[in-house]
Amino acid sequence: MIIRAMALGFVLWLAVAAAFRFAGQYFFLPDESLRLVTFLSGPVVGLVLAFIFLKLLGEASGDEGEAAIGLALPVLLLNGFLTHEFATAFPNLDETLDATYGAWSLLFGGSILFMGLWTTKLAPQDERI
Repeated sequence: MIIRAMALGFVLWLAVAAAFRFAGQYFFLPDESLRLVTFLSGPVVGLVLAFIFLKLLGEASGDEGEAAIGLALPVLLLNGFLTHEFATAFPNLDETLDATYGAWSLLFGGSILFMGLWTTKLAPQDERI
């Protein structure tokens, strides 16, 4: 289960990185008013994609949180590298957007984890505080 989720997470990271690399100049703009919209889109996109991918994985009830960890782990780890090497990885984007990209990727990965926890169906004995 975790390996399948991590493989799907790697594919997700690759698709997002390719979108920023080849078309990022069209939607990831340095304009301050648009930057907030782009920045806030990270959690929305993460929640929607996590919901779709968790349904595609078809995990057993109660395992959605673990699958979300497997899905988010490659995204968080590899986006850390892309944030560090922002100018080299994304020559089509303004170099001043590196911090915005880093924050965007953290919100994106965090929203994947949140969706996994939100959709996890716990047994009654697991809900003790």
